[in-house]
Formats: sequence, C-alpha cells, structure tokens
Amino acid sequence: MKFLLFSILLFFHIVVFSQVDKMGYTRSDVINSMQGQPCKNSNSTIWYCGENGSFINYEFENDIVVHIFYMWEFRTKYLADVDVKSEIEKNSRVYGRPTMKGEEATWFVGDNLIMIKYGLSNGKHYSTYGIRKWR
Repeated sequence: MKFLLFSILLFFHIVVFSQVDKMGYTRSDVINSMQGQPCKNSNSTIWYCGENGSFINYEFENDIVVHIFYMWEFRTKYLADVDVKSEIEKNSRVYGRPTMKGEEATWFVGDNLIMIKYGLSNGKHYSTYGIRKWR
C-alpha cells in the first residue's frame, strides 16, 4: 500500500509539472499534445479522463489555456486528505508558506495562482490541484 501511494505521488508530480507548461497553449496545441480523445469538449473547456478516476481539465479564454485543473480519485476521504496534506507540504518547500482558507492551500507564483485541496464529486473523493492565470 505504501509503495502504491508513493508511486501515485511520484506520478502526480511528473504529470502536473509536464502539464504546467501548457499554460498559454491554444486549444489545438493541447489536443495535439495529448494522447487519446477528450472525454468532454465544449467551447470553453476540455476534459481528459484518465485511468483510476483521474481527470485533467483545460479552461480557455480566447482559445488560450488560462486554467488547468487536476483531480485524482481515492477510495476514501482519508486517503485523499493524506495526499492533499502531502502535496501541500511538498509545494510549501518549493513556493513557501501557502495562504490557507480552511484546508485549501493557495500560492501566487508569478502570473499563476496554484491551489491544492480536497474535493468531493458524485460521492467520490479527490485530491485536486489547480493552476490559474491570475494576471
């Protein structure tokens, strides 16, 4: 179980930081850079559904990525909370102390707002990570 959790956390950083560079991409750049087809597609957002209940959402303004949102599903709230706390600790070492609103952590990094928190959707527990252009 510890190895599985460690593997998920390691994969988390690889995926997140490989996607951060997509801030500013166009819709067609995102579609061309991803493997597979989006599971939801509208004028302002594209959702990619991953394995094990994970999601990546790209939000666009004027056809440019301005928000990337990740959701990783966990079997229990406890496991999702453990992952959220671990990611807050890791990001705190990189970006400094976050602004906390309840259990949601936020950092202002350059032109981006980074947010980590627990999420509940359709009865499922998620660890979430969001990057939004704020300027």
